[in-house]
Amino acid sequence: MPVGHSLNGNSRRDARPVLETDAASGAPGLFGRLAKRLLNKPATDPAEPASAPSAVPSAPVAGWADHHTENFMRRYLRPGDAVLDIGARDGTFAVAAAAAVGADGRVDSFEPSPSLRRKLTEAVHRNHAVAIVIHPKMVGTQAQLGRFVDGTGKSGRRRPPLPGELAMGGVIGVECVRLDQTMNARRYALMKLDIAGGELIALKGAEAMLREANPPALLIAMDDALNQCGTSPEQLTDFLTAQGYESILYDADRHKLDYIAKPWTKRRIVLAVAQKGRNFVSSRLAGMDLQKEPEAPSGEMLQITAST
Repeated sequence: MPVGHSLNGNSRRDARPVLETDAASGAPGLFGRLAKRLLNKPATDPAEPASAPSAVPSAPVAGWADHHTENFMRRYLRPGDAVLDIGARDGTFAVAAAAAVGADGRVDSFEPSPSLRRKLTEAVHRNHAVAIVIHPKMVGTQAQLGRFVDGTGKSGRRRPPLPGELAMGGVIGVECVRLDQTMNARRYALMKLDIAGGELIALKGAEAMLREANPPALLIAMDDALNQCGTSPEQLTDFLTAQGYESILYDADRHKLDYIAKPWTKRRIVLAVAQKGRNFVSSRLAGMDLQKEPEAPSGEMLQITAST
């Protein structure tokens, strides 16, 4: 089945929920010059359809990701792909991903913060990014009403808000969902998670999807925020290993996937690849135009090295 297609056969436009009028924003985004060009271009007629490029142009990255991560996305994503964006913030990543997957693709962006979501929605309208679907929800291990302090950038923390945080933003109630209960009807090519330390909790709520290598590639923020939430990069990578994923660094300069110990000590954004999807990921990075996972390696495969 092509990556990005719904398992129930519904088209992207039929299945897509109505875009929220209440929008998003947040941290510095992905893909430097691309973000500056896309997020700041003049608004046009909102009824006019977007003409998204078929791939993300090469550009230096400012803020969210590094040079290697940007190049991984540019080489890996294809028109028609589906992407999960957990922690969409101001939409810089979402807009760049939407440009890569085109009008026939889909970017499901989760952002519970009303203040951030306003900027996200503005970016969607400004860029006619028809592939982006905004979900004003948190992700976790249980379907319930969650809470976080809006405006602090610490929505991933599972603890009572501190008095100083309460002064910065109000505690708001937000619907919390499990990804493997709400998003499992679609095959995704990529999931990005950057939610202030809540990454492990979000992944535990996607466990059934991960066992099916859906998606085959993950981009995960691994930094001190994990420790502040009571977890650690070691716990996160142990969980991924149990689900059949290997934590990797993509070296854009050498065009290689490096399997190293403790990759989070080298970069903030760590790539995780499902063992079941390794051929698919490496073939795409080698330039093969794949829309579904190959049954066996074919053609020139990306070189994979093990480092210490």
